[in-house]
Amino acid sequence: MLNENENKTQSKGKMSIRLILLAFIIPTLLFSQDEGVEKTPDPKTEPQTKEETPSIRVKAKKETDREFLGDVEGTNIYAGKKNEVIRLDKANANLALGNTRQVYAKVPGITIWENEGSGIQPGIGARGLSPNRNWEFNTRMNGHDIASDSFGYPEAYFNPPLEALEKVEIVRGAGALQYGPQFGGMINYVVKKADPTRPVKVETKTTGGSYNTLNQYSSVSGTVGDWSYFVFYQGRSSDGWRENSQYNIQTGFVNLGYKVSEKLKISLEMAKSTYMSQQAGGLTDEQFRVDPRQSSRTRNWFSAPWNVPAMNIDYEQSPTSRTNVKIFGLYGERNSVGVVSAANVADSIQSRTLEYSPRQIDRDTYRNYGMEARQIFNYDLLDKTHTLSFGGRYFNGNTDRFRNPNGTTGTKFDLRETNLNNLCYDGSRNCRVADLDFSTLNYAGFVENLFRITDALSLTPGVRYEWIRSTASGRVNESMPSATRPFGGMIQPLERVQRQVLYGLGAQYQTTKTTNFYANYSRAFRPVLYSELFAPTATLNEVDPNLKDQSGYNADAGYRGKFGQWIQFDMSVFELRYNNRVGQLPGLLPGQANFQTNVGDSLHRGVEAYIEIDPIVALTDSQPFGSFSFFTSSANVNARYIKWEDPRVLTNPSNAQNFYRVGKLVENAPSQIHRYGVTYHYKNVFSFTYLISYTGAAYADAANTGPFTANGQIGLIPSYTVRDFTFVWNFYENFSLRGGVNNLTNQMYFTRRAGGYPGPGIMPGDGIFYFIGLSAVF
Repeated sequence: MLNENENKTQSKGKMSIRLILLAFIIPTLLFSQDEGVEKTPDPKTEPQTKEETPSIRVKAKKETDREFLGDVEGTNIYAGKKNEVIRLDKANANLALGNTRQVYAKVPGITIWENEGSGIQPGIGARGLSPNRNWEFNTRMNGHDIASDSFGYPEAYFNPPLEALEKVEIVRGAGALQYGPQFGGMINYVVKKADPTRPVKVETKTTGGSYNTLNQYSSVSGTVGDWSYFVFYQGRSSDGWRENSQYNIQTGFVNLGYKVSEKLKISLEMAKSTYMSQQAGGLTDEQFRVDPRQSSRTRNWFSAPWNVPAMNIDYEQSPTSRTNVKIFGLYGERNSVGVVSAANVADSIQSRTLEYSPRQIDRDTYRNYGMEARQIFNYDLLDKTHTLSFGGRYFNGNTDRFRNPNGTTGTKFDLRETNLNNLCYDGSRNCRVADLDFSTLNYAGFVENLFRITDALSLTPGVRYEWIRSTASGRVNESMPSATRPFGGMIQPLERVQRQVLYGLGAQYQTTKTTNFYANYSRAFRPVLYSELFAPTATLNEVDPNLKDQSGYNADAGYRGKFGQWIQFDMSVFELRYNNRVGQLPGLLPGQANFQTNVGDSLHRGVEAYIEIDPIVALTDSQPFGSFSFFTSSANVNARYIKWEDPRVLTNPSNAQNFYRVGKLVENAPSQIHRYGVTYHYKNVFSFTYLISYTGAAYADAANTGPFTANGQIGLIPSYTVRDFTFVWNFYENFSLRGGVNNLTNQMYFTRRAGGYPGPGIMPGDGIFYFIGLSAVF
């Protein structure tokens, strides 16, 4: 045993070393030999789970809310791919209201559209991609689809309650080979699981806040023999920060699992959500300057009933082989009714009728079902153990869509249509601007192999094949047949078949036991969407008949991991190429409608960095008064057009300059996104987080129009800084108090200029908001 002097000497030595490490973080991380290289797993071991993977997951004594996925988890391979895991049960955030800004605070480069404070609809993007309802991401819950249509209309109108989630997994663009070809990558909401240690566990949370906000969450779970269950219900209502922005949402979820044997487990689940929200509409720049909380729209409403059933089958054939099958469906609607004119156009009572004008109705109905099957196994080759993962996907999606500008003249939510004066193709007078049926049939297969070249170096090549058939039929601008419109708006049935081969390569080098270098390249693809093929307010001639699918790639490289128990980090660079972007060009002549076509290519390059340090843990092994951790999550993004074309002016060079946008910044792509925070922990009793979020300026259009337009739809989106404070106090056994203040300084800001719903016009972010909640577990 060491004597007292030796102990003191050793302690002083440790202190000196830690001080040096604090001063020279990055060099220490790069060259430290304190922890050995992770060894290749034993060839006889099974495919690794989270607990068994030689991964870089941070497992310090102090619990953390940010982790990394392991090299292999379940039937998926993540080695060499940039990813983040947000542990919501450990996060200091306003989960009751689904505050996205706080949840993704430690994920660098995430752009957020904060145009309503309900947390109902997700809206995030990354690396200069549009945040429009996650449509550049493959959005999933428990590993299966929850968006409208992954190829025809990939917008997510359903956001599971954050209080019900265990974690959120984010795999950047390189995850396309396993999940699909989206440029942004994949987001997976993982719902909490049944308590395996007791038959009944009850959790309840009640949260109140500003503007008559009330949130109630309750769950029951447990395990009885071979059966397990998890059930939750959440209800939330509020008057909203802005005028005319009230909402009410109810969400329920049931998961029932059965362990057929030690090798076979089956679970059934059903998620159901229904909500109704009043839409305050957009503002002009002058209206925003005078009062961002004002609203000139009292008759705009939105609802989206959402039903997502799923079945999950896990089968372990052997200690080194595992199969997973997911069968899923979606039965949902998207319903909006309101006045969609520009923000500088008043919605007033007509002097002739003494009533408001009819409201526009937009309705979608989704009926989707699909299946994904995955297999993974280990095998030996050249004295190393390697892992092979492969699988297939079947998806059948059907969307019915109609638009009618002749709804009711009332003020409440009402989807009734009123008769028109124009005769329609079928002889009736109830013409619609659009009445369309879409379908998507998709078959896909992928294979990836994790080759462990040495104890430290691994390579993961992969390939994915996509076969997609999209169909469309129906009517646009319906009317009686005439000489100029012999089919009365009936469109020629359209069928498009795409065959795509995507490929990628990942590499990872384990520098120490808990740090590694990673690099990845992967092809990306996005087919033309329904909304891009058919413009309901225009004729088919205003859409380019030669629209091309969008393609490109994602590439990134970085260094990530943890050092001891006091620092974790992920620093990387990336390049994203987005070819054949679809957009609208203005008419060449006054009064001529917009033209929808492939406008050009963009190149996105940047740096993403996350680092979190706990200096008290670094300097001493004892924290009698708790500890502080400081983090920064930053991204610098340069997203610009490198090619711009207008097929209408190629034969007219004098007009070409009007549409030449090479070198312009990509719209809705801020170049600076920085979030800084400090968290204080006192044992397991109390903690608080102070967060500063800065987002740089961006343009609302590809032409980079600086001066704003009169209707507020085009112009600069200024930079803004928002500050948040949250705390958790576990004051008595299973009882805790959670609260805080969102937008502590009441910053007036906006994140988007909408060209249509839910605007048009400026969509302000919420001002200051107080909340407090009590939770209990039994």
